[in-house]
Amino acid sequence: MDRICKLRTSVGRNNLGAPTLLILHLLVVGSMSPTARRAIELVRQGQVAAALELGLLAVAEAPEDVGLRIFTGMLLAREVRLEEALEQFSHALGLAPQEVFARLESARILVGLDRVDEAETQLAQVPDGSEKSRVAAQIQRRRGDPEAAVRTYRAIVAGEPQDFESWGQLGVCLVALGRPAEGAEALAHSLRIRRTQAVFRDKWADAEVLAGRGEDALRRALDYDSEHPADPLIQTTIARLHSLMDRPDLARAAIDEALHRAPDHVGALLVRAEQDEAENRMEAFAQTLERLAAIGVRDARLDLLEARLAYRRGDYETALATAEHVPAGADPGSRALLIGQINDRLDDADRAFAAFEAMNRETALEVVEPQRQARRFRDTISDRARLASRSWIRSWPRPRPLHDRPAPVFMIGFPRSGTTLLDTLLMGHPDVIVAEEKPMLGKVAEAAGGYERLAALGPDRIEALRSVYFEEAARHVDGLSGTRLLIDKLPLGTIEVPLIHRIFPDARFIFVQRHPCDVVLSGFMTRFQPVEGMTNFLTLDDTARLYARVLDFWTHCRAVLPLVLHLVRYERLVEDVEAELRPLASFLNLPWSDRMLDHRRTAQDRGHVATPSYAQITEQINDRSVGRWERYRDRMEGVLPILKPWAERMGYPL
Repeated sequence: MDRICKLRTSVGRNNLGAPTLLILHLLVVGSMSPTARRAIELVRQGQVAAALELGLLAVAEAPEDVGLRIFTGMLLAREVRLEEALEQFSHALGLAPQEVFARLESARILVGLDRVDEAETQLAQVPDGSEKSRVAAQIQRRRGDPEAAVRTYRAIVAGEPQDFESWGQLGVCLVALGRPAEGAEALAHSLRIRRTQAVFRDKWADAEVLAGRGEDALRRALDYDSEHPADPLIQTTIARLHSLMDRPDLARAAIDEALHRAPDHVGALLVRAEQDEAENRMEAFAQTLERLAAIGVRDARLDLLEARLAYRRGDYETALATAEHVPAGADPGSRALLIGQINDRLDDADRAFAAFEAMNRETALEVVEPQRQARRFRDTISDRARLASRSWIRSWPRPRPLHDRPAPVFMIGFPRSGTTLLDTLLMGHPDVIVAEEKPMLGKVAEAAGGYERLAALGPDRIEALRSVYFEEAARHVDGLSGTRLLIDKLPLGTIEVPLIHRIFPDARFIFVQRHPCDVVLSGFMTRFQPVEGMTNFLTLDDTARLYARVLDFWTHCRAVLPLVLHLVRYERLVEDVEAELRPLASFLNLPWSDRMLDHRRTAQDRGHVATPSYAQITEQINDRSVGRWERYRDRMEGVLPILKPWAERMGYPL
């Protein structure tokens, strides 16, 4: 049976094609029961679920048949039912300890279950070879060593250049190392060998955008589409690229076209379901899931979407049962996020917190040394504070005033402080337009050439930077004009306050405040993309330290800059929306509009919401999240000394 290990089959790459069929033949030839024979025939016909059901029956009939145990374990692994697959392989090894293939697959499954130490123990008993190297690379990645994984994958593809999965995993590791251009090339190589790999297609799009080549990638995808006008798959890639570049309407149009070409295309339907949910189109979301079920789709991605639908409907028990039924190895980060959210609603703080920890562990695998990146970002904030002295600020030449339009208003604070709720309320005002976490300030900072150069900016240069800001805003904000008040909502824009004041000295600020413990806990419980400062949210300690650093900086800016600001307190806002909004409207010189109070209609009308709060803004305003941290007090004991000074300063109980 050792010869089986030489065949190109694995849990991750198991497509149940010809190599697998050969393995199955080798496993059971000469000793097949009628049930086992029928199961193999079903595999040949592509009916994996039915084959698995018969395979389990065959095992029950012959529990000491090693071949049947391995056969059933392979099918279970193919269905991402990893715990059950591991049980079958463990039985096989108990019957035949020398069975290399079962040991190799056990190691692979243990990696998928994040039981890395056990995986290494199993792998140490497997002879050297390419399959062992593939599992070793998976372990290296789970250990947080993508550099070693890159070396291993390069060695694999050098010997087996048609190994599409290793090419793809090589690309993923290169992206994690901050080398997205190289990663995109490796992923493209994988897709040239097998273009139907949905995960690697998405990863390729991600890498191209991270490398700053999103527009070029989109042009190439559109060129391919023009040459293959009947291909629905390329439209899913076009949708991904549009989505990554913040063009949700074009992403939706691409999926419309994919479904026009192939109404039952599973990949396009799954993307459509995700779009519907993200845009709060709950009826359409449910209908898309029904359509997928009607055409016989059964996979972990659909199961997670069905669990999310139950969660959005408030059926938390069903949502939890469905989410927990999803195999742990299938999109573990999304699964953990949903399980955490459900348990939080069910007031099971221990299980919720454990799930959020698991979510953040998965997200941390996407980057190298995330805690080091987190510290570097916090140090950047401290460097800015040291630079922003009163004497340095007094040296700034006075820029010319804006004449053709008012300066933007900047809504800042800290992520998860309530800025999305507030911006939705303000969107209801006919004289307001909100830019929600768009890259205008980033483009201005890049064009300015660094914070240390702010004092050297003359009036002409500041005029040019204002043009950069408004030109970028015009690309991202529909309906931008000089007659409507632009509110630039960017929670971590707090660390850009000196830049903002330098370019727009008359700018007004809305600072959204929330209990430090609630905002830090909520940040830790949110799945952010682990880029730049957002790596701080992968641990509770780093989240608290970032909060303190940001608030230190904000306090310093208020002391050295003549800022015009208005404070909105989240707890007051959810208690009495109108009472908190009326002073804000006066501060903004806006006439009162009752339309601001109908946030649910505004949320529904706005469609795509590019923040993790997209689901909450369609709910009735409530105080459910006020004081939530108290249920997690024991988990937060380690960060309370960091947050206590800020809670006391703001008048919050601790």
